[in-house]
Amino acid sequence: MFTFGREHEKKCEARYVRNPSQIPLLLSVVDAVHDLIEGKGTEEDLKESLRKAFVEGGAGVWENTEKWLRKSSEDYPGVLELWSEFANHPKAEVRFRVACVLDRLPKPLFLVLSLQLVNDKSKKVHNMARERVKEVNVQNAT
Repeated sequence: MFTFGREHEKKCEARYVRNPSQIPLLLSVVDAVHDLIEGKGTEEDLKESLRKAFVEGGAGVWENTEKWLRKSSEDYPGVLELWSEFANHPKAEVRFRVACVLDRLPKPLFLVLSLQLVNDKSKKVHNMARERVKEVNVQNAT
């Protein structure tokens, strides 16, 4: 997996976090990615860091965590199972975050999770999921 290096990535990522007290959540994701690349960490360590940042992170944290999850899944496909976990999370806020990025997920996950989230009990979640499904359908039609 290509990165610009641990310290450069950490410096860049910190700029996107609205609440400075949450910067460590995102930096732990960057560290976990680089630890795995360097052979010092495990895929489970990465998954735990991604999980914590996506679920607990606020603005700037969860969005960039989503980016790292997608990016790392190319070399470490086991992290993709987090999407199903997040889509089944008891907090609607976490399910909403998945709905926000449905269009960025690999097609097999998109197909399964979009069916689930368009029928979510939360109005906010199912409305967002429906919008993302519409966008994918429009993109596929062109």
